[in-house]
Amino acid sequence: MQRRHFLLAGALAFGVPATLWAATHEDDVRCARLASRIAELRLKLRMGYSAKQGRLYRQKLSALEVERKSLCR
Repeated sequence: MQRRHFLLAGALAFGVPATLWAATHEDDVRCARLASRIAELRLKLRMGYSAKQGRLYRQKLSALEVERKSLCR
């Protein structure tokens, strides 16, 4: 009985940090992708574009920046 509790506690002790690390790693990857997409849109905004494209680029950029602020610290 005590051995089962010890094994369960050990599994939880080793399992939780791994899942937390995986979650933070996924967040880091997501933040890097957001930063890349934001950089691409800013580059497009520095190039020539029509008025309609400019509005779309600014809307997408705004949405990505809001998402980055909520996910990335």
